[in-house]
Amino acid sequence: MSTLESLQHQIDELQTKLAFQDDTIDQLNRIVTKQDEIIRLMQSKFSLIGDKIQDIEANLPNKPFNPNDEVPPHY
Repeated sequence: MSTLESLQHQIDELQTKLAFQDDTIDQLNRIVTKQDEIIRLMQSKFSLIGDKIQDIEANLPNKPFNPNDEVPPHY
C-alpha cells in the first residue's frame, strides 16, 4: 500500500468515526433536552405540592391530633 493510499484510508476512517460521533452527540443532546423538560416539570409539580402542604398545615388546628378526641363515625 502506498503512502497516498494509506493516508486516504486513514482519512476515510477518521471521517467515518466523526460521522458516528456526530450522530452520538445528536442523540445525547436529544436525551439531555428531554430530561431537562422532565426535571423542570417535576420541579414545578414539587413546588405546587409544597405550596399545598403549607396551605393544609396553615389550616390545621394548633393543638396536636389526639385519636381519643375523635368521635367514631357510628355515633
